[in-house]
Amino acid sequence: MNLLIFGATGTTGQHLVRLALSQGHQVTAFVRDPGRLIDTSSSLAYVIGDVMQLPSLESALRGQDAVLCALGTMPESKADRPRRQPSIPVCSVGTQNILQAMSNNNCRRIVAETSTSVGESRYTSSLGAAAIIRTILKDVMEDKERQETAIRASNTDWTIVRPVRLTNGAAQNKIQVGEKLPWSMLSTISRADVAAFMIAALSDPLTSYKALTIKS
Repeated sequence: MNLLIFGATGTTGQHLVRLALSQGHQVTAFVRDPGRLIDTSSSLAYVIGDVMQLPSLESALRGQDAVLCALGTMPESKADRPRRQPSIPVCSVGTQNILQAMSNNNCRRIVAETSTSVGESRYTSSLGAAAIIRTILKDVMEDKERQETAIRASNTDWTIVRPVRLTNGAAQNKIQVGEKLPWSMLSTISRADVAAFMIAALSDPLTSYKALTIKS
């Protein structure tokens, strides 16, 4: 499958790139800075651009079968903190541009990572977890709400993946998934497991048109 990955230099995106390549997919990373790519395999292609600029997306979408979207505004590693973009609606506006470019290039399948506390998942948290997160990360969560709204309104075959608190641990290959899955502040999942699920979801019709909470 020809896959275009957004957020490829992020913590989840790096797992997406490595795993997709290992499974034999033809992978293109969409990046602002190719020097941040961890995988330098000769089989990895990349396009330099900015998701906030629609014209830079058009050439990247040509010939692609599907999109994996792991956009974010809040890098967590200490080295990446200067790259945070809390006041820029990267997730919503960037995804709207991706969806438009997909439509223009007849690419229909997208699997996008958002977050718990967004959409219906805010009502399946325990002990006020969603309310706490939405207060602390108000702008981020509102951006992700608009992102999900855009995805749902698009003409794509979409799957939304809502992970709980992310960790850098190894893949456990034992996860729980559901549209109404209960979760709490203590719920966790590794980025490696999220990446594996997102790639598997690409070819799983049972995940189409669903927003799925995912946890270990």
